[in-house]
Amino acid sequence: MVLPSLGFSANFDNCSQNFYGNQPPQYTKQTLLKQSIPLCFNGFATLYSGVSLTPLWSAEHLTAKRLYQAEELPREDSFHSETRLPARLQAQLSDYKGSGYDRGHLAPNADMATLEQQYDSFSLANMIPQAPDNNRQVWRNLESVTRYLTKKHGEVYVITGVAFNSKQVKQLNARIIVPTHVFKAIYIPATGEAGAYYAPNNDSKQVEVISIDELTRRSGIETFPTINANAKATAPILATQLSDIPDREAFDKGSKQKQEDPLWLQIVIEILKWLVSAFSSK
Repeated sequence: MVLPSLGFSANFDNCSQNFYGNQPPQYTKQTLLKQSIPLCFNGFATLYSGVSLTPLWSAEHLTAKRLYQAEELPREDSFHSETRLPARLQAQLSDYKGSGYDRGHLAPNADMATLEQQYDSFSLANMIPQAPDNNRQVWRNLESVTRYLTKKHGEVYVITGVAFNSKQVKQLNARIIVPTHVFKAIYIPATGEAGAYYAPNNDSKQVEVISIDELTRRSGIETFPTINANAKATAPILATQLSDIPDREAFDKGSKQKQEDPLWLQIVIEILKWLVSAFSSK
């Protein structure tokens, strides 16, 4: 089943809601913008490179409501080339065949709350050649932690992208350039914290937690240009897997119960909490 994507444009005006402050990333390495093409998708935005034939990044505004909806949507794989791109710039399924690399999502399927969003997430314009252990273990864990943070704080802005930090490039089918590193930058409006995961695109299972400023130095991409300087300069303490989060099980249990309770009961509970707090403070 083919579902329509949002239209192509020369900018992100049609999908600016995916960026904090409606501002897409900026660049210290202008060479990254050579043959770059902005793409608006259902549920995320992507800057696609006509040089590497991969996305440079995909951006999402995640909310707790969206993720709870996504959990109800069964996964339906539908990998496909992006026909909005010129034919010569399209990655093809045949490029990945027998390559030893996974077709790795930048904006993950598990974040998608509708069939339209899910279908768009399987566009090869949202895919990179990703080392299997990095994709299936390291990155899967980081995506799960990001969803946990979204549910805990209500909303999170995410930019997932790549870096090319070697003069010796690997290519698939003499066409697609393999990124040397992958990153996931996160901004939490409720706390004002921002940071990034940064990992080599190999099977070493290594991952670093770095500041947004450090990510800009390494990748040439300033992921959140409108957040304050202190948030950019400070690397927060971020877990790399759910098992590292002490309160996760209690949060998940309470969160699940809250979803199951009817709205009127949730309101009554919140009023009672307020009354108890008001009287106890007197």
